[in-house]
Amino acid sequence: MKYGELSIRFCGIAGDGIVSSGKILAAACAGIGLQVMVNDIYSAEIRGSGKSTTTVRFAADKVHSMGDGIDLLVGMAAKESIAEVKDVKHDGTVIYDSGTPGDIEEESSLAAHIPPEIHGCCIPLERLANEASGTNRGRNLVAVGALCFIYSLPPDMFINQIKAVFSRKGEKIVETNIKAFRLGYLYCEEHYPLNHEFEIKEGAEPRRLISGNEALHKGALDCGLHFFAGYPITPATKIMELAAKELPKLDGWCIQVEDEIAAISAVVGASFAGKRAMTATSGPGLCLMSEMINLAVMAEIPAVIVNVQRGGPSTGLPTKVEQGDLNIALYGASGDSPRVVMAPTDSEDCYSGIQLALDLAEKYQTPVIFLSDLFLGQRYETADIKEEIDRRRCTRKKPTPEQLEDYLRYRVTDDGVSPLIVPGERGAIYTITGLEHTVKGTPNYEAEVHTIMTAKRHRKFESMKSELPRADILGDKDAQIGIAGWGSTIGAILEGMGIARKQGVKSKLIKSIMIHPQHESSFREFFASCKRIIVPEMNYQGQYAALLKTRYCIEPIEIHIPAVDPVSPGKISEKIMEAHHELSK
Repeated sequence: MKYGELSIRFCGIAGDGIVSSGKILAAACAGIGLQVMVNDIYSAEIRGSGKSTTTVRFAADKVHSMGDGIDLLVGMAAKESIAEVKDVKHDGTVIYDSGTPGDIEEESSLAAHIPPEIHGCCIPLERLANEASGTNRGRNLVAVGALCFIYSLPPDMFINQIKAVFSRKGEKIVETNIKAFRLGYLYCEEHYPLNHEFEIKEGAEPRRLISGNEALHKGALDCGLHFFAGYPITPATKIMELAAKELPKLDGWCIQVEDEIAAISAVVGASFAGKRAMTATSGPGLCLMSEMINLAVMAEIPAVIVNVQRGGPSTGLPTKVEQGDLNIALYGASGDSPRVVMAPTDSEDCYSGIQLALDLAEKYQTPVIFLSDLFLGQRYETADIKEEIDRRRCTRKKPTPEQLEDYLRYRVTDDGVSPLIVPGERGAIYTITGLEHTVKGTPNYEAEVHTIMTAKRHRKFESMKSELPRADILGDKDAQIGIAGWGSTIGAILEGMGIARKQGVKSKLIKSIMIHPQHESSFREFFASCKRIIVPEMNYQGQYAALLKTRYCIEPIEIHIPAVDPVSPGKISEKIMEAHHELSK
């Protein structure tokens, strides 16, 4: 059987090399020009055990999501792998260890849970690992060698990657791991006749693997980020780790503070002092930042807050994905408190989007909340990032010499944006406060002043709309079924649309990195052209659907997916088909 794409999952516990196996497979595939996406799922508890899985999906064409089901399961730990068998496709394969006591005969064994329509591939992983290294370390590489043979993949692509991964540990370790890989390959060659083949196009260029968090960090550095403050929190910590490593090389600052309140306070302070500043957190941290974000709104200070969403309220599900923080991003403040809210869809969006976020924050002197999520932030994917490097860019509005003669920090302007100077500049004498204030910044509680200043703060957003990118319309432009999605669900939506198209049903998608404000005419035109509108999202309440209903007076078909796992393209296609059947009645 020939394959144009494959999805392979490694399952085990700490010490089984689950993540490293996925990285070796993913990097090997990217190295020969395949499109790849990798998703790691692990326990929230900090301990030396616990179940973890790594799923690698690869194909010749663009991979937008993790898809539905897996073709092969590598069960490194029998008990933990049993629950994963349900995801193996019909005619798929399960690799399990014949050398672990109980794995063959006991009812609790993995072998006992493999149904007839799935192939069991019994390999002595532990014995072969011991043959290679004298220990059971390396079982994962035996399994990688086995799957290499099963799908007729070129062994060299794996051997080159093993060398790259283990070279820093010395030649002996490299050779030991290569031997483990070869033993797995040879065992399968001897005991399992070749009946699968993955088709590889010749001449493809190697591709780059990057995570959303890495792309976001690089985008921020490339457009002049100078200051980062943060507190460790899953799944945003990687952004701070990268900033700590790279910002000092560019004469910038990264500080780890005692909590998220201190982080946003430091960012507001650094921005007030004239530096491009950013923090990164997740839902619980965003809750703590609300008061200081509101101060930035009132004092009109730029600030970028990256929120890598995770599941549930409170501490919730730290290592699971959800899109539940839209409401707090939009409305989490006292009073009329406008802020920009953005949501990238993939790594390319993370790179270019964070640059737009920093530019908008500086130009319009406002907080920008950048809503990524765990799946997007931590997954690795092949990406074609168009780098734009300008670390000296500045979008702040500066006062003219005449305006400095009688400097009014909160001067009322047509676009709502007042000229901004920082402490130490000539004329920089003014009051800054979280209290309502006059054009000079002096606290004032009169109704007329509050009305003028509130209108000024909101007028920025009307001015901003003229330079926002139009929403993208994807799919069949003449389709009567429209879908509005946001964030990382876009990939699953695109693949769900493709599944429906193969069944003869057309649909189209509107997507925009901008949640608030939006290029509203794009959305109005799109919704007016649809007879049915579907809004899928990873939360229970339908937060984006509620926003669209209020803003555009539509009545969509809502798909609420309190996530944990990435969205299924199959579920999206089912809803498209249901909408089609309703229209056909």
